[in-house]
Amino acid sequence: MADSAAQKKPGFIQRIKRFFKDARGEMKKIVWPGKDNVRTNTTIVIVVVALSAVFVGFFDFIVTFLIRGFANWL
Repeated sequence: MADSAAQKKPGFIQRIKRFFKDARGEMKKIVWPGKDNVRTNTTIVIVVVALSAVFVGFFDFIVTFLIRGFANWL
């Protein structure tokens, strides 16, 4: 029983060949975005990052102001 299972399993080289064949087939299925789509998505990411930085900076300023005020009050 163990011999029949070992005979059915492909060798290492065959498995490597199969992997690269499958990977090549999957790469053919990829649909790459166009220039306009990339430009739009990049702009959206930059705007969201900038807004997030402003929000975090403002929140940091307010918390720092409150903590310093509280520390001076004590």
